[in-house]
Amino acid sequence: MAKVQKYRELVELKGILRERKINYEILAKHLKISISAVSNKINGKTVFDILEANKICKFVGISKENVGIYFF
Repeated sequence: MAKVQKYRELVELKGILRERKINYEILAKHLKISISAVSNKINGKTVFDILEANKICKFVGISKENVGIYFF
């Protein structure tokens, strides 16, 4: 299965989560989805929808101008 999102952007997003000490469990609870769904999305197997992307940006402090860098 091919990755659906670019690897570099996902690595950067993972770095932001690590810096803020946000693990997959915390992110899953915030998004109200399963840990495996977060893992699939953060590893590029599936994509974050627009609502999830916006929630993550608000949660970790990514500006609205930079949403597209990490998610689309």
